[in-house]
Amino acid sequence: MSALTLLPAVDVTDGHAVQLVQGVAGSGGQYGDPMEAALAWQRAGAAWIHLVDLDAAFGRGSNADLLADVVRKVGVQVELSGGIRDDASLERALGTGCARVNIAPRRWRTRTGCARSSPGTVSGWRSASTCAAPGWPPAAGPRRAASCTRPWTG
Repeated sequence: MSALTLLPAVDVTDGHAVQLVQGVAGSGGQYGDPMEAALAWQRAGAAWIHLVDLDAAFGRGSNADLLADVVRKVGVQVELSGGIRDDASLERALGTGCARVNIAPRRWRTRTGCARSSPGTVSGWRSASTCAAPGWPPAAGPRRAASCTRPWTG
């Protein structure tokens, strides 16, 4: 049996670390510098950080340079996410040196461009409410969330 690894998240909007309320854009509060937030998780013992560009995810901008800087400066593994929808954004994300890229659900369905990635560097996610890709069990609420998250091995 493999161990469960929890990834603390640093979500970024307009260059600030934020926390959304139930994933709603513009909700929640700001928590300062994303670099400092990531370093705080590192100091607290995190082995991984889930770093999310919410502006890119919601299609209203990009924090790509800031997130690339965070990836380069932290001393832990980083999973990069948010707005990775096409080959260019996937290549840019992989070019940061992050350990893993989490692609948008739309790409998860098509799997385009991912075969060129190194094994284990691209993952996808599907929420329990939308887990209905071909060959997957139909959505069955939160109990299905674990079965709807599978690493992609290129």
